[in-house]
Amino acid sequence: MADQPQGSHRIHWRPLRAVMVLRVLVLMVLAGFSLAVIMSYGRKGRPQTDITMAPSSPTPAQQGPVIDRSDQFEVNGSREGRPAFTLRARSVTGFAGDRKLLQGVELLIHDDRGGNVKVSGIEGQFDVTDRRARLSGDVTVESESEGLSLRTGTLFYDNERDMIFTADDIVFTVGGLSGQGRGMNYLIAERQIKIPDRVVLRISAAEAGLPATISSGDLVAVLESNAAVFTDNVRLERGGDVLYANYLKVQFDEGRKAVRQMHAFGDVVITGAPGPDGTVREMRADSLASLFAGPSGELREAELSGSCRVTYGPYTSRSRSARYRAASDLVELRGDPVVMSASDRIAAQEIDVKAGAKILEARGDVRTVSMPSGKAGAATPGFGEKSAVSFQARTLLYDQAAQRAVYAGSARAWQEGNSIQAEEIVLDQQARQLRATGDVMARFTQRHATGSGIPSRPTVASVTAASMVFDDAQGVGRYRDNVHLTREDATLTADAMDAYLVDRAGTRELDHVVATGSVAVKRDQAFGTARTAEYHAADDVLVLKDGEGLAEVVDAATGRTLRGKTLTFDLAGDRILTESARGARTWITLKPEAKDVQSVEPKTKH
Repeated sequence: MADQPQGSHRIHWRPLRAVMVLRVLVLMVLAGFSLAVIMSYGRKGRPQTDITMAPSSPTPAQQGPVIDRSDQFEVNGSREGRPAFTLRARSVTGFAGDRKLLQGVELLIHDDRGGNVKVSGIEGQFDVTDRRARLSGDVTVESESEGLSLRTGTLFYDNERDMIFTADDIVFTVGGLSGQGRGMNYLIAERQIKIPDRVVLRISAAEAGLPATISSGDLVAVLESNAAVFTDNVRLERGGDVLYANYLKVQFDEGRKAVRQMHAFGDVVITGAPGPDGTVREMRADSLASLFAGPSGELREAELSGSCRVTYGPYTSRSRSARYRAASDLVELRGDPVVMSASDRIAAQEIDVKAGAKILEARGDVRTVSMPSGKAGAATPGFGEKSAVSFQARTLLYDQAAQRAVYAGSARAWQEGNSIQAEEIVLDQQARQLRATGDVMARFTQRHATGSGIPSRPTVASVTAASMVFDDAQGVGRYRDNVHLTREDATLTADAMDAYLVDRAGTRELDHVVATGSVAVKRDQAFGTARTAEYHAADDVLVLKDGEGLAEVVDAATGRTLRGKTLTFDLAGDRILTESARGARTWITLKPEAKDVQSVEPKTKH
């Protein structure tokens, strides 16, 4: 230790060695990462295809020397150990860099499911570097597993994207479908075909079904799900029925021969073929969804949504949605539905229509309006032909074939000053009858003209009963069971009343009423009874009749009693016309007398 020079230090090598080893390890990791990045550069997610070329056979000697020519050319591609494609040619006619100029080309593309797509053409080119092939001259595409057959002028195959495509016109068949278009992209792995222009697809007739044709500006077909999506000016025609839309998705059966589902969106319009009688059929909506069944693709269900409008012959409906069920032949209108014709309008919360049976059922705040049609005998029974007749009820059942409408649940009908209400009102157009049952009340407004021609205050008379039947041919309404005729100044009750209406200038007015059975009348403090009574609305007169002379009026204010076979009550003049046995007629005014004036008749108690 004494021999070492002053100020020298000992170097420790072990820590330095550790640092050097760490640096080497970091450099190795960076180098490996860089190599991985370099090796993966340019890949598109799918493993690149390994390409092998089979040796070509020499040109036969008898053909003479040909420069750069060989026969029986073949290229095989594989991906992840599985065959990707096989390209064969009868001969190679030349070289353009790495591109092979081929004659008599056949391209076999292998999919992941074990199937093949076979492409053939008269001429072709193959670029080894880009892994792309071009076939031209009567190109055909066949796929037995997909049932696909296609023809075009020129077609390209891109192995990296596993796709064949063309910009030329094509003609194809797939299953029971056939069609044409311009351009095509066929993604083999995704089993998807896109035709970007001038699409026409034909659905062949199956058994009793009708063939259909779909045209559009664009088509995307997904072979795996047997579905096709059409966009841009879509038009579907089947028989005489035509559908227009901006978007249409069609789901086919497994054999691609019949339609199973259909969805259309964007300004959907469906026009039906006119019937033998020229009936017009049209449907409009924002969208349509429909289901089909059977070998001929019969319609099972269809639902329209958004601004629905359906026209069938003289009738047009509007609603937010409309649903059709073929099993029950039922159309369900929902969302403030309205059904209209040239003369009628029906509105409710829900409306169901059976088109075949011609039956309409409306529920919830039903309101209808019938305008004058101008046809003889077409007016609503019980009302005139001059103005509209309105109805309101909770439900409505209308049978067009039977020409019968049933309004139920607080039903009410009115026309200007006349109305009728009941628990149920039945309109029978064939029988020309209006029938009402349950708390019936009819109201009539009578307008009297004064001597100067100026209308006076109208008189309103109402009739209540348990039931009523109005016979339009005879112009009489028959009220039965606990019948009351009520005016502002008088009341008439009876077991039954027949109210006769007359037509004046297109309106129905009350002419007279005949009351029978337990007739009773009350006018202020006067009370009367009789076997029968007649109320004449125009004259404002009530006539009490009894063949045995037992018609009676008692004036409670004076104690006066009047009896006879006929007592005529002048309601406007507040007086009674009596007839004696000798035929003498006397008007007696009903009014209280002063106390110091002696009464004409003795006072009697009743």
